[in-house]
Amino acid sequence: MKKIIILIAAVFMFFGISFAQDNEAPAEIEKTKTKMKPRDRFMFNLTFDNLFHKENNGFKTSWSSRGVAMYYMYDFPIKNSRISLAPGIGFSHVSYYHNSQLTEDSTGTYFNPIPNFKDNDDFKQRKLAVNYLDIPLELRFFSKPNEKGNMFKLAVGFRASLKLTAVSKENNRVNDYFKKIKTKGYDDVALFRGGPTLRLGYGGFNIFAFYSITELFNDNGPAMTPFSIGISITGL
Repeated sequence: MKKIIILIAAVFMFFGISFAQDNEAPAEIEKTKTKMKPRDRFMFNLTFDNLFHKENNGFKTSWSSRGVAMYYMYDFPIKNSRISLAPGIGFSHVSYYHNSQLTEDSTGTYFNPIPNFKDNDDFKQRKLAVNYLDIPLELRFFSKPNEKGNMFKLAVGFRASLKLTAVSKENNRVNDYFKKIKTKGYDDVALFRGGPTLRLGYGGFNIFAFYSITELFNDNGPAMTPFSIGISITGL
């Protein structure tokens, strides 16, 4: 995962430098554009991620389930209004912490809850980590800027995602010491996901929300719907 994040960050930096060079303008003109409307080209999200589900066998997710995402967005103003359309590309990672043994076999994928998981000294951690390539799209609205150029923002959009990897990570006691186990694959984790997004903020700080209209697994897995709530930091 670290290599993927470093690669994505390098790509973002390259595009940022390229667009900065292509959009060179006199200082006064550029200053006026900045006061009129922020570009919000780079977005960095930190989110609480969890699942809506109807599992009644004792399966539970943890409040510590979380996600991180990085995006490069390009802003297209709609004439001289305070409205713009912004498509982009990016990468997201989400970790769902849970209390079960994740199993995939010929019948499908399912969670087997571990009895007294919190008090069981033989198990420390269980999580399903999924990485996605994201294509976000936002319709943005901006308020009139104040003297410092800051303004309120509202962005409604849609995010489509392609699964890159799905990995189950466990930490089990083996012969009086703990061993970390990673299992890759999980073809029953849906290849695509998508859903609406909402971003509301002031300056470079935003509140962000996402709700998936597709489920985490395909028909061979449990019915679980992902959602995210967190903060989004924007710049440039």
